[in-house]
Amino acid sequence: MSYQKIKPLRRQIERHINRAMHHLRADHSAAAYCEFQHAFGILAGLIVDSDKENPL
Repeated sequence: MSYQKIKPLRRQIERHINRAMHHLRADHSAAAYCEFQHAFGILAGLIVDSDKENPL
């Protein structure tokens, strides 16, 4: 997987994690959970795509 494909997804992951941390600081755990879910969903998609391209 090329860096050009990963770069925008990396930014999305970072944005969701930053939002989640902001929600945690404001004691909004449900909103933080949702943001973490989005971030880890994107990350899981990257892992699946990587496994498809380079199976063990």
